[in-house]
Amino acid sequence: MTTTFLDLYQKNVAPKLEKIDLFLKTEPEHLNMESTAQLLHITKEEVSQIMLQEDIPSITPATFFIIMYHGSSDICKLLRREWERKSPQEYSIEDISYIYNLPKHQIHSAVEFLGVESITAENIHFLFSYISVDLVQ
Repeated sequence: MTTTFLDLYQKNVAPKLEKIDLFLKTEPEHLNMESTAQLLHITKEEVSQIMLQEDIPSITPATFFIIMYHGSSDICKLLRREWERKSPQEYSIEDISYIYNLPKHQIHSAVEFLGVESITAENIHFLFSYISVDLVQ
């Protein structure tokens, strides 16, 4: 059975992003060191260290994103790479390769196969379904 990047994204990335989004929209008053650590998949010690380094007195929705930017987890790194690319309206092959840590040749092959002229938020998941990934057993 072939596993696609879309499968991995839906299993490993999307639930984390949805959980963060839902929490920030419905329970921002409950942001604290423990909830931030859980949402970002980092330790409370790392949250505390980032708060000290960045001179963050308390965790708010705004400072949550500063902590996320400096966090070491995969979800933090992915979002940091997305921000570094300025969350483009249209993604280049290089953007997708960098943000999602995928080989450029696989993205290029998927783009060619699909015949898409531009990669946007609306079609990127469709593109992901044409990128095979090897799983280490």
